[in-house]
Amino acid sequence: MPAEYVEHIARLIKDLDRRARPLAPPTRRDKPVVAPHGGEWPVDELRRFAQGRSRTHETVVAVLDLLSDRPGERLPVSEIAAELGSPVGKLIGALGGLTRIVKAYHDYQQWGLPVHRTCQSAPGRATVVYYGVSAEQARRWRLVRDGE
Repeated sequence: MPAEYVEHIARLIKDLDRRARPLAPPTRRDKPVVAPHGGEWPVDELRRFAQGRSRTHETVVAVLDLLSDRPGERLPVSEIAAELGSPVGKLIGALGGLTRIVKAYHDYQQWGLPVHRTCQSAPGRATVVYYGVSAEQARRWRLVRDGE
């Protein structure tokens, strides 16, 4: 922003703050929008996901490979990072990016994420985040990775 606009904007904000204005009523949602997390993705959609070439895709594909070798297990992020030889921060960033990718390019409302995500906390301890896949999701992922 050009420096000559700063004073004008500051005065405008001050003027707007002085005006009494009613608060808009909160928007009402009839149904909460909740996507299933860790839904069973169709093989074609998993195949399309696996074709991504970003670093996030590469990391998440490695996570899906690992989790598919151990279906039904919940692995903490620290263990996944250790097994992949990846820094925990990089893994957390990639899994955070996964949500953005799925929302932008896949049907998040219908399938959610391709992994189950659960959190467990205990008083006085940090929350531990776990990831896993079902046996069916693992089977579908292996079909994609085996090229069928």
